Amino acid sequence: MPDLLLVGKVDGVLGKLAAAVGRLNPDWSILQIADGHAALEHVEHRSTDLVLASLGDQPVAYEQLFVDVAEKSTNTIRMAMMPSTAGVPPRIAHAHQVLAVRDNLEYLSPVLTAAAEVSGRMRNHVRLEHIICNLQDVPSPPTLYFDIREALENPTGDHALMAEITSKDPSLVARVLKIANSGFYALPRSVSDLSEAIGLIGLDALLGLVLAAHLYSGLPPPGLKLELLWQHTMQVSLLAREITRMEGGNRNDQGQSAVAGLLHDIGLMVLLENEAGRYQPLWRRSRGDELELAVMEREAFGVTHGELGALILMLWNLPDAVVDAVANSHAPAEVLNEQGKELSLTSQSVLAAEWLLDETGNRSLSEPPHTLDLVPADKLENWKLLRDELASEMSVL
Repeated sequence: MPDLLLVGKVDGVLGKLAAAVGRLNPDWSILQIADGHAALEHVEHRSTDLVLASLGDQPVAYEQLFVDVAEKSTNTIRMAMMPSTAGVPPRIAHAHQVLAVRDNLEYLSPVLTAAAEVSGRMRNHVRLEHIICNLQDVPSPPTLYFDIREALENPTGDHALMAEITSKDPSLVARVLKIANSGFYALPRSVSDLSEAIGLIGLDALLGLVLAAHLYSGLPPPGLKLELLWQHTMQVSLLAREITRMEGGNRNDQGQSAVAGLLHDIGLMVLLENEAGRYQPLWRRSRGDELELAVMEREAFGVTHGELGALILMLWNLPDAVVDAVANSHAPAEVLNEQGKELSLTSQSVLAAEWLLDETGNRSLSEPPHTLDLVPADKLENWKLLRDELASEMSVL
């Protein structure tokens, strides 16, 4: 039974949130405490999955509370609720997620459920718990992401409505139009209508782009050329989607592969931002070889950046197929074998796209990673041919 502690004014927004979450999750233990000191005493003496604080619109008011919570309980997920913003929630140090106050607070119920699952997983993985607990800068989904998800649940939601919402972010509009007009879609004319562009790339891909664009603009880790990394993730995303299509995946499968490809390196960026002193030497030694990097990550941190990224995407309440694909994207074969995992089509497609787009020269493309050992040789060859067919279209993304 998840234990949720709400910190803030008893008669305010948190009271409405407690009622909304309680209706949807009647088995949860939900306690609201106005005083921060009393909240810390509660965390110290009772296992607490989630602490969600609403302390006004000043980020500094949250930071010491979250530092103290981390010292009392290393597996507690720390969340802040801020007044609704037009776009990007403010960064709050030591918060695992920053959420906006909205008219309908029931949107938070699945977010809190996912956070409680992350807390449970951390209890069973000491080194992952240590890393998550000590993160100071974790990206949160932008308000625009929740706006689009809410619109998708509206029976009258269509591409025109999605275009209206997306138009709030001019830089995102530019990325969507650039992708829609790439040679990848082979249209005989240019696309200038945002609604048409969204119809081309698909709604799953749009949501993935919202998250990825926010990540790359809001978390600029040192030592990386972000435009090159953005191009790499776009190429992995598109190739993974096409491999999924080639293997008979439906539109939903294809969309999930595209999203997983876009977000598969989120853990790498978070580690570079939060553990620069320890992580940058590993990054330099790997020379861009992410499979080699994953081996060094397990030695140094006990997890790969794929596994860390998957936990963050769980906090964002992304689909299980996307979370698993990111977790498996750089996991050594022996780890997958130990866990008895059979790779889903989404996981397999992202792994294959990463391998096929490897330009480091550190491995021969004639030798696929051990994680793809069970894939027949003729299928691997077909994937190589697909990559070659799409090479010129992907190069301009």
